[in-house]
Amino acid sequence: MKQNVYDYSFELRRSRKKSITAALTVTIILIILLTLVCNLVLFPVFIRSDSMGPDISKNSCVFVSPLFRSPKRGDLVYLSRLDDEKQPVTLAVLNKIVAFFTFQQIEPFGYTDRLTGQPTVRRVMALPGDTIYMKDYMLYVKPQGNNLYLSEFEMAEKEYSIQIYAVPVEWDGLGSKGNFEPMTLGEDEYYVLADNRIEALDSRLWGTVPGDRIKGKVVLEYFPFKKFQMF
Repeated sequence: MKQNVYDYSFELRRSRKKSITAALTVTIILIILLTLVCNLVLFPVFIRSDSMGPDISKNSCVFVSPLFRSPKRGDLVYLSRLDDEKQPVTLAVLNKIVAFFTFQQIEPFGYTDRLTGQPTVRRVMALPGDTIYMKDYMLYVKPQGNNLYLSEFEMAEKEYSIQIYAVPVEWDGLGSKGNFEPMTLGEDEYYVLADNRIEALDSRLWGTVPGDRIKGKVVLEYFPFKKFQMF
């Protein structure tokens, strides 16, 4: 029996509708899975500055796991923005999706050049109850209940490198301070530092960081590929 052209057109439209519905369903499922993974397991972060060099250089990409919220000394952590501004959930999800598919190069919503408006990666150097002081950009730590100060490298559980270099005379008074008197961290207070001790901003300017600002631990640097490393 010869198929009527109208029947064929109807079948074609129905087939196309099924294909579109299937594609939309798969897309929605992928978005939901991506959102769950990024919020609960692992999410990528683009490093925009040299603040954590030489271990993590500018324009690197790292993976952060929100499963780790109780850092140890020396851990690299991802801190939420410090200006208390909240991004709508819809825009936050769209931001993560666009950033994921553009390899962290594009974040269309909510990006700001304000220093306190940017999430950032820093190294945890002191824990609640620690007493600390800094001399010549080196941190010294006395854990609660101990009598002796030890250098940050003696206290940290992992190896890392820091940048300390002489600055031009005309820089006098600029940059982050390299010395401060002993201070004791309170309950739920963490002291974070950048590995670039001269130019970068950290707890020396912001003050101590509460635990709820720590959104995860940096576990892997995956780009550039030649610097692939786990933390």
